[in-house]
Amino acid sequence: MAAPLHDGTTPEFVGMLDICPIVTGATVSRALLNTPDGRVIVFAMDVGQEMSEHRAPFMATVHVLDGRLKFGVDGEERDMRAHDWLVMPPNAPHRLLAIEPARFVLTLFKRGS
Repeated sequence: MAAPLHDGTTPEFVGMLDICPIVTGATVSRALLNTPDGRVIVFAMDVGQEMSEHRAPFMATVHVLDGRLKFGVDGEERDMRAHDWLVMPPNAPHRLLAIEPARFVLTLFKRGS
C-alpha cells in the first residue's frame, strides 16, 4: 500500500469520495493515516468484487460511504449501505462482497485492542 496521504500533524479537509474513485472490475484502496495508534484506509470496490474471509489482529470499524456491500462477520451476514457502521473485535473472521459499486472507510485500532 502506498504511503498515507496525511501525517496528522496539521488539519486537513478531505473529500472522501474524491480520493478513492471506483475502478471498473477492481478493488482499490488509499491510506489516509498510519500512526502507531492506528490506520485509516478508504476502499473502493466495483460491483462483484469481493474480499475472501480474513482476520485482523486489531479492533476495526467500517463506515460505508456509498453503494452497497454484503458483509459477513463472525458468522453473521448483513447488507450495508451508505452511512452504515460496523465495529469488529480483534481477530473476528470477516468477508465482503460489493452488491453495488461501493466505498468505505476502514479504521484499525492498533493499541488497546
